[in-house]
Amino acid sequence: MLSTTTRIRIQNILNRIESNQSVTLKERIFLTKLSSISSVVSQWVTSSLGPEAYSIDND
Repeated sequence: MLSTTTRIRIQNILNRIESNQSVTLKERIFLTKLSSISSVVSQWVTSSLGPEAYSIDND
């Protein structure tokens, strides 16, 4: 289960990705780690990036 702080941080990063704003490498690593252990975060990332971009990021 995600804490409220973590959920807000994830959503903030994903909103910036969707609006083509800068995201640091540290934030992308954070998303990748969480999406590998949480199916909810993985779904959020997939919907934000789109299935094609998500598969490129994970290859």
